[in-house]
Amino acid sequence: MKLLPNISYSYFANFSPHYCAHTDKGIVFKTGNQNENGDGVSISVNDFSGLVGGPAVDDDWTINGLPVRMLSTVINEKWKNYELYGDVRSRGRFVLIHRNEMLPYTPVTRKQYLDRCLAYTEQLHDKMIGALNQIPVRSLEVQEAEKKAKLAKFEKDFGKDPKRLQSTVDYYLSGYQTDQQRRDEQVTKAKKNKEAELKKFTDEIEKTASERLLDSPAIVQVMYYSNPVVFETDPTKGFMLVTENPDYIHKELPVYIPQFIVLSWKWNVETYPAHKEHQKLFLQDFPIEKLQAMIDK
Repeated sequence: MKLLPNISYSYFANFSPHYCAHTDKGIVFKTGNQNENGDGVSISVNDFSGLVGGPAVDDDWTINGLPVRMLSTVINEKWKNYELYGDVRSRGRFVLIHRNEMLPYTPVTRKQYLDRCLAYTEQLHDKMIGALNQIPVRSLEVQEAEKKAKLAKFEKDFGKDPKRLQSTVDYYLSGYQTDQQRRDEQVTKAKKNKEAELKKFTDEIEKTASERLLDSPAIVQVMYYSNPVVFETDPTKGFMLVTENPDYIHKELPVYIPQFIVLSWKWNVETYPAHKEHQKLFLQDFPIEKLQAMIDK
């Protein structure tokens, strides 16, 4: 990001299934399922790609000029003493290799997140209320003429059946609203929804303050969502909100020096027997200590 003066680059070692194709030029090898071409090993230098997602296209939230992003969920297991990240339902796994004394990201606190939720929710609902207030309404004269025409039609259609006529007129008038009344009702409902959503976050601020957790990391399932809870307490089920740590990067080093590395892998062991062997050899023999040694001490 703008405060981190370095460049990023990647290395990929993909293992794709191939098959023999008999052509007029002899036997050639062609790639199998194109969707499996990402299976293998990936190394990203000075780049959080894959490990950190977001922000959403329409979300402009920044802290100290850096966008707030979502760190991948932690998997409740380790590999060679490294924390594993990824979706437990998928095959992909990530490892963050960094200096021992500092992380390249800074957790967003619950207090920072809740303050943002209040501002975001208020802005979102104010836009909705503003849009409702801009709905055009017809003049009362036009609406009254329309109502009279409707009643006249009822008289024409059901005049020979007084009971049906009366029930139809009563039903119509009981639900009748002018454009202004209908718009005012929508605005009132939207304002109540706004207050209800804001209360969820103000209540959470009081609760979190009483538990002395305002400075703890914010872990959420969905940004700005409060149902059924605001914060996820299980790190394997939620995403920690983070910003890049501007103090982590050593600015005196050449921009191409690895300062943190994301190692990731994915194997389709269910479909391709060879991948099962690839994964076994990788997990057993991959020299992650050589990547760690590249990180500036």
